Amino acid sequence: MKLLVTGSSGTLGTAVNRAAVAAGHQFIGWNRQAADPLTPASHPAYIDAIAPDAILHLAVAATSTGRDNEGWRTTVDWSLGLADYAAQRGLPLVFTSTALVFDNSLSGPFTLASATNAREGYGFEKRCAEHGVLLRHPGGARVARLGWQIDPQGSGNNMVAHAHREMAAHGAIGASRRWQPACSFVDDTATALLRLIDAPPGLYMLDSNRDGASFADILRALSQTFGYHWQIAENEDYVYDQRLIDPRHGMPALAVHLPSLAR
Repeated sequence: MKLLVTGSSGTLGTAVNRAAVAAGHQFIGWNRQAADPLTPASHPAYIDAIAPDAILHLAVAATSTGRDNEGWRTTVDWSLGLADYAAQRGLPLVFTSTALVFDNSLSGPFTLASATNAREGYGFEKRCAEHGVLLRHPGGARVARLGWQIDPQGSGNNMVAHAHREMAAHGAIGASRRWQPACSFVDDTATALLRLIDAPPGLYMLDSNRDGASFADILRALSQTFGYHWQIAENEDYVYDQRLIDPRHGMPALAVHLPSLAR
C-alpha cells in the first residue's frame, strides 16, 4: 500500500516507517512545507496528488510556532479535516490518540467502556478529536489510544530518553512504585498500527503493560536489560493505574522484551 503518514519524523513515525518498509509498503511522510497543517484549504489537492491507499495521522503539536490556537488547530481541526477527506474518498484512516484522555481523578485500568474525562490541555484536545474523527468517518476511521512509548535507541518524548535526561540532570531517576503506566515498545506499537489499517473501524487501545508493572519496576528492567546503569530512586509520590485494557490488538507483554518483569 501507499501510506501517507503525518508526524513521520517523530518517535512513532520513525518506527512506523521502519515497519511499513519492512512490510513492503510505500511510506510517504506529510510535507508541512507543501501543505501547512494549519491551512486546511491546501490539504485536499496535496493528498489527491499523492493518492494514498491509507492515511495514518500520528502528528502532534510538539513544537509551538506561536500561531493562534495552534494546539487545538493541530490536534482537533487537522484531524477532523483528514477524517472528512478520508470519508469522502473511502480511505482507511488510523488516528493516534492518548491515554491522557483519562485524567488521574479516576484510576484504571481503563477499558473500551470507560468514559473519557480529560477536561483541559492535550488530553481534552485528543478527547474531542477522537469523538469527531469517529463521528465523521464511521465507516473507515480507527482511533488508537497509546501510552508512553519505549524506544531504547531514540530521543525525544519516550520513556528511555526521559530517564537518560533525568540521570544526566539529577544523578537518579525518581520513579513511583505505585504508578502503573500505559506503555509499549515503539516498534510493537508501529506494527499494531499497521495492522489496524485492515481491522474493523472503531476504537482501539494499544498498551503492553497489562500485567501492571510499576514505573519503578519498568525502569529497573530497562536498565538491567539494556545495561543503562541507572540509579532508580523509588517513591510513592504518584498513585495511579493508567493501564489500557483491550485484548484485541495482540500487543506483546512488556516481559517479552524485559524478561525480569515475567510473572
